[in-house]
Order: sequence, then structure tokens, then C-alpha cells
Amino acid sequence: MKARIYKSTGSWYVAKTADGKLYNARIKGIFKIDEITSTNPLAVGDEVKMEIEDIEEESAMIDHIYDRRNYVARVSPHNKWQHHIIASNLDQSILFATLKDPKTSQGFMD
Repeated sequence: MKARIYKSTGSWYVAKTADGKLYNARIKGIFKIDEITSTNPLAVGDEVKMEIEDIEEESAMIDHIYDRRNYVARVSPHNKWQHHIIASNLDQSILFATLKDPKTSQGFMD
């Protein structure tokens, strides 16, 4: 079943299916992460294929991650050689910044 990641909390994710049902999901086994330079293999907005584990507990196992169309990333706060994907598969984004009160530092907007 295809779903989209709505929330990421460590190794657990909240995934929403096309019919609007939410599942607590985790990644099956170990995905090949040798060539991945991001801090987490999944980000909010990623499209995944998952199998329902327990309908009553609304849990599922993610067994495939579809390719991303696009993403927004920043340098990882813990490792300068990795990046942290904030969101993926975006259709629209809006940036808000204040000019005067409170003043937005130029380092905040890279």
C-alpha cells in the first residue's frame, strides 16, 4: 500500500494512505545507507510502500521508498559532511522572515 510520511520521530514515522488513514510505521530491516549522505533515510513528504502489520494498533512496516521529486535540506547540525532533509516532494513552499521586530539574522537565511 502506498503512503506519504507525515511525521518523523527517530525510527518511527506517521504515514498517511490515500484514503486518509494514519499508521505508525517503521523501516523494514536495514536499507542500504552506504551512499546516503542524509541524517535519516526518510523525510516528511516521502512516498513509501508499506505493509500493514496490525490493523487494530494501526502499525505498518515500510519496505520501499519511492524516488523524491525534490527536497529542502540544510547542513546537519551534528555532522558537516551530512545533510538533514527537512521536507520532500514539495508542491509549494512559503518563506516568512521579519525585517525589524524581531530582526532576522542574515545567517538564518542561507
